[in-house]
Amino acid sequence: MLMPVGLLAAILLARQQQHLAALAGEARELRRTVLHLESLFEQAPLGMAVFDTDGRFLRINSLLADINGLTPGDHIGKTLRDLVPGVADASEAAFHQVMQSRQPVVGMVFDGATEANPGDKRTWRLSVHPVFDRSQKLLGVSASVEDITERHRLTAALRDSEQRERRRAAELESVMDTAPVAIFIAHDRECRHVTANATCRRLLRLAPGESPSMTGPGIRPYDVYDGEDAVAPEHLPLQRAAASGEETWGRELVARFADGDRLHVTMNAVPLRDERGRVMGAVAAFIDTGAGR
Repeated sequence: MLMPVGLLAAILLARQQQHLAALAGEARELRRTVLHLESLFEQAPLGMAVFDTDGRFLRINSLLADINGLTPGDHIGKTLRDLVPGVADASEAAFHQVMQSRQPVVGMVFDGATEANPGDKRTWRLSVHPVFDRSQKLLGVSASVEDITERHRLTAALRDSEQRERRRAAELESVMDTAPVAIFIAHDRECRHVTANATCRRLLRLAPGESPSMTGPGIRPYDVYDGEDAVAPEHLPLQRAAASGEETWGRELVARFADGDRLHVTMNAVPLRDERGRVMGAVAAFIDTGAGR
């Protein structure tokens, strides 16, 4: 039987209303997505902009506009070279590379000044990505830029400081190894890691790399005496200086070797402290007095 025309019209109208409702829901979801993306674009902690294939501004967030010393509206339709020529060379080179290769350029670092502070050359980190439509047609590029001037300066300062410390350490090591006085340095409060200079190694008959510490790993070829009394390792000047901060000046000791030889020395020891004054190790030095020879 034929469906009544009124009923057919009602069914078609209902389906049309369902379709319109679905489209309205998709439109609301699209608007929410757009608003979310707009919020991210505007509130991002990076300067961000979108350019067409001629390098003209299509969009820019407030942060980047402030960096450039202009309003967002001043940028639209203009190129970097029109507005901020101090950064145009490096930026446009990145834009051209991305548009030709269709691959992003990430983390490019360069120096340049903007109109906000034309006399202040800053260091920038730039990332550029291609922008395509659904058919993969290139529409332009998006760019994000970050001012890393202070970080760059800090990194350079730390690198210079490290190089100075290395030179200083090399100089001190040379001084230690050429000094006619025996010197050793404890790098921890237990004196398990001790560095000795050449004179110390020679007088104490130590192999290269062998520690002079009586409380460190390994077996020393000598024992230490105060007169005829053996000195416990924890009571030696270096160990006492590292453990408690106690200083020793002019203490006379004797190193006795397995073959019966004796080394008479006069020793000084002082603690090493960090910038807060806390003991972190010790340094000791002695001379061969030649007593009893």
